[in-house]
Amino acid sequence: MTRIEELVVVPATPAQAMRALLTVKRAQDWMAPDVHLVPHTSSPVLGAGDHFALELFGGLRFEYVIEATSDREVAFTYDGPWRGEERWSFVADGAETLVRRSYEVHGGSPLAALAWGTVGRAVVAMHMRFELSRLKSAIQRDPGPRGEIEATSGPLRSVPDGSAQKEDGAARPSFPVDDG
Repeated sequence: MTRIEELVVVPATPAQAMRALLTVKRAQDWMAPDVHLVPHTSSPVLGAGDHFALELFGGLRFEYVIEATSDREVAFTYDGPWRGEERWSFVADGAETLVRRSYEVHGGSPLAALAWGTVGRAVVAMHMRFELSRLKSAIQRDPGPRGEIEATSGPLRSVPDGSAQKEDGAARPSFPVDDG
């Protein structure tokens, strides 16, 4: 039927922006006030294969499935009064991230086509702009951790084959090291 796309620039890494999108507790920070997330999983962070519903003011309900996630994209399918796909992409641009949200409607009944063409398209476009603005504000207030690498309990060391061990158990590398 049709596609709507919107874009916003957020002051965060792609990983931070994706966490803001997929963390269940943060959903109400960026979703429109008339949209309610109903997860069908107990996981605090949604991932590939997870199911959830979006309930809208007025009794509309859309069932979503996260079809795929990568380090820079999340793809959903949805079914409700109309059905289609939603895709979010996160592209690093220096210290910021370009967040692109694409909402595509594939079809439905003739009544669904009429609903989409008369009010649905306008309401979805308005919600997308509003929610992307709220996502940007939520990330500015609380971007979350910047790093994608988990902290370790101590320094990382590699042990080359046949290397000598120091008194503290650390491996002595095969190249010269200034211990001073």
